[in-house]
Amino acid sequence: MKNIILAADIGGTTCKLGIFDTKLERLHKWSIETDTSDHTGRTLLRQVFDSFKEATESYHFDLQNVIGVGIGVPGPVDFETGIVHGAVNLHWPGNVNVREIFSEFIDCPVYVDNDANVAALGEKHKGAGQGANDVVAITLGTGLGGGIISNGEIVHGHNGSGAEIGHIRTDFDQRFNCNCGKSGCIETVASATGVVNLVNFYYPKLTFKSSILSLIKENKVTAKAVFDAAKAGDQFCIFITEKVANHIAYLCSIISATSNPKYIVLGGGMSTAGLILIENIKTEYHNLTFTPAQKDTEIVQAKLGNDAGITGAAGLIKTYIIEKDGVK
Repeated sequence: MKNIILAADIGGTTCKLGIFDTKLERLHKWSIETDTSDHTGRTLLRQVFDSFKEATESYHFDLQNVIGVGIGVPGPVDFETGIVHGAVNLHWPGNVNVREIFSEFIDCPVYVDNDANVAALGEKHKGAGQGANDVVAITLGTGLGGGIISNGEIVHGHNGSGAEIGHIRTDFDQRFNCNCGKSGCIETVASATGVVNLVNFYYPKLTFKSSILSLIKENKVTAKAVFDAAKAGDQFCIFITEKVANHIAYLCSIISATSNPKYIVLGGGMSTAGLILIENIKTEYHNLTFTPAQKDTEIVQAKLGNDAGITGAAGLIKTYIIEKDGVK
């Protein structure tokens, strides 16, 4: 009887791997180092499979009982084909058909998606968005990414660029260049990098004194330092926190008016700033957002942390095979 799911969250440094049951209860998890020496991806994917094979044998599972394999990858993915269109962090400059390669190693369905999408799916199934079919996850890290779950399924768009929410323009003065080649993207003002951008932009223009002045002068400012100082009452850092929160709230208002999620889940390192950031986001969100679109929508902190990726990767199999009874 097929009763287990294999899940991989492939990152630039490590690959988080897991075995799940059909209810997405995690049975085992472990990790391996990411081998980026082979630009075709084949070597790394073989290492992932070999680790799965070794683990299933060690834990007395049978590969014949695998329902499917879910894989999250840090790059743009064509969900229908399983092709990753370049993954900078993995040193994959060209197209890599992850589904096709992995299917050479194991005889079962293989589903591949972008890592932010699978993290959102993880929060929908077992995290802060559990029990809802409409969930949006916003990852606040070095950059800003996310995923949109609508009617229980990931929003991909016609070419896989759906839910690239980090590149919605919220800074209409376009003060900072984005890695995407444009300027004014929310990633430039509301990620960890964006916090530093705002500090360096505003500090010379304002009369606030700040406890992080030495960090500013030494070019060692971090988002964590700003939020910690804001919690301690530093007026300049409170100002920056409110600016960041306003940008995120504006993004949330756009999301609510377009996909109307039950939960907007905030994850990533910056989400651990806690109430000083999240409560400011909520306040501005309620001021900005179309009233019917915000009704009963909750902005919450992510629950799964680093396990969101493998949980969501397993969730691909639950969503597209188990819950659809083999339709896809």
